[in-house]
Amino acid sequence: MARKQSHYPRKHFELFRPNARTRLQTAASLLGLLAGVLMLLHLFQTTDFSGVPTLLARLGMGTVLLILIPYSIAAVLDTISWRRLLSMGVRRFSFLRIFRIRTATEAVVITVPLGSIISDPLKSWMLKREIGLGLSSSAASIVLRKTFLGFCQGLLALSIAAFSLLRPASIASAGFSTSLIWTLFGAAFGIVVLYGTALGLLCNRSFIDRFHRWLARLPFPRIGRWFGEKEPQFREFNAHLRSFSFQSVLTFIALYTFIWLTESIETYMILVLLGAHMTFPEAFLMEAACVLMRTLMPMVPGGIGVQDTGYVSILTTAGNSDSLAAAFLVLKRFREVLWAIVGYALLATSRKKALAPDRSSEPLLAMASEP
Repeated sequence: MARKQSHYPRKHFELFRPNARTRLQTAASLLGLLAGVLMLLHLFQTTDFSGVPTLLARLGMGTVLLILIPYSIAAVLDTISWRRLLSMGVRRFSFLRIFRIRTATEAVVITVPLGSIISDPLKSWMLKREIGLGLSSSAASIVLRKTFLGFCQGLLALSIAAFSLLRPASIASAGFSTSLIWTLFGAAFGIVVLYGTALGLLCNRSFIDRFHRWLARLPFPRIGRWFGEKEPQFREFNAHLRSFSFQSVLTFIALYTFIWLTESIETYMILVLLGAHMTFPEAFLMEAACVLMRTLMPMVPGGIGVQDTGYVSILTTAGNSDSLAAAFLVLKRFREVLWAIVGYALLATSRKKALAPDRSSEPLLAMASEP
């Protein structure tokens, strides 16, 4: 085994070398960051922020802290859901450790260009460091969590857009044109199809095996042999996926849909506290449109500038003042900044735990060997 590894050192694989793809990702990250900063600066120049201190002082610190409740509930539910995805009925993990890993990596999603891509390897690294979980044991839960999040986000946005098209009387604000609603409907439909297909393939018992066989037969000898040697890891990954039932999939869809729903509830709470001219369906439609815009531009960290411009444009077109729209932005970003600080603090205090070797995969490998 040692001789085989020496024939294929990591430096020979494009997967592990700085190449054109990584340089392209770096360039895209820098361009995304620059575009977001420029849009944010333009927003500061065109929006009157002078009335923000008065509006926030009128709310009081207690009310501002009340706004943190919806996302706090979402963070707890996300931790519970991911913990269930990780355990797969084989091994139970500490809620606090999973919460630490989840919160730390979400801080990267909020603040770093392409953070949604970078956070997944960071999750694997922290799972190995904190609880001794190997890559094969954690990869399935990370992939499934991301797939459920994407599918449920699209499903919620699609439902809100469909409701707005079927009940146009409920959307009276001038900030929502028919073309905007149809654009949201089309984008959400595409996301639902994409992630729904991915979810269906992941839950298919034979897909991962077929996918691995295809990778092992790639017309690149070294890469093909490398994937061939990873057959036990692919079997373990597939065993994790096979432990899911149709009922458990529906349960996770309900959980992650509610997690996304808390974003809209938070938005409506802020609008009500500020006295904005916007109804309940309009608040949900605005949140769905702006969050989807942020998701479609992962190179912009936290959707800075992009999402903010969408909020201000919709709020001011609906007849709200610049100061109210600016105060709304401050409160939304305040929650993100606060949780980012908490996440980085948890990341900085992460310590390697002295744990027993990870044996959680043994029952799964036994399951994978079954016909």
